[in-house]
Amino acid sequence: MNALLKRFASRLAFTVALVVLEAAGWVLFPLVIGRAIDSVLADSTRGLYEFAVLGIVTMGIAVGRRLLDSRAYARIYVTLGEEMAASAAESSTSTRTARLGMLKEIVEFFENSLPQLINSVIGLGGTVLILAALNLPVFLGCLAVAVGTVALYALTGGLTTRYNQGLNDEHERQVDAVDSGDPARLARHLRAMMRWNIRLSDLEAANFGINWVLMIALLVFAVSAATTETAEYGTVFAVVMYVFQFVESMLMLPFFYQEWLRLREISVRLAAAEDDG
Repeated sequence: MNALLKRFASRLAFTVALVVLEAAGWVLFPLVIGRAIDSVLADSTRGLYEFAVLGIVTMGIAVGRRLLDSRAYARIYVTLGEEMAASAAESSTSTRTARLGMLKEIVEFFENSLPQLINSVIGLGGTVLILAALNLPVFLGCLAVAVGTVALYALTGGLTTRYNQGLNDEHERQVDAVDSGDPARLARHLRAMMRWNIRLSDLEAANFGINWVLMIALLVFAVSAATTETAEYGTVFAVVMYVFQFVESMLMLPFFYQEWLRLREISVRLAAAEDDG
């Protein structure tokens, strides 16, 4: 993945810049909505105009970025796919097919998951900074939950990598297992794939459940602290909405982390194939 970033840096830089602008717009929404509420309660329409402008500009950036992304990443996939097929010409059909699918996963990560990841990271940072200004107890609660989430997924990262390695090993054997015409071999292959999938799913479910308990505790605390520490209705609304944004980001970031672990293992596998070629 690092090689892809370096090679196509100029193409990626512009789309990442648009993602950052889009993410900044989304971060401002709760604050601007809260200002609009307070503005209306004060018999003013200025807040509504600010909200409308923010919505139009953010949506324009989002649509333009998606139109550019689909074309840029399609060209990157075709270029890398041709090169990989040429370098792995001596490998089996099963291995080449599996690795082409793995390459597609990496390109799709940059096209689809990376913008979501940037949105989550910027949203998380912006949310925490704004909460620090709006409500200090809620801000400290968010920091405590963030530390707990990071510790949880750091402890299970090694297991995630090992399970992904086993699953990718089976993917590389799939076409050969089908072509063999041996029902017993195919059945063993399918059972092995499902075992790795189940292990990954069970680990993900356990981590998500623990993380969700932390988030529910934060939401209950935030609603109580927002209503007791803040007088303006718009500010209360903004605090609660920012906590919801924080929770959404903290629930999504672990999935990106797990996806990154899987794609890192794939990148090592593809790099080794190129060296062998």
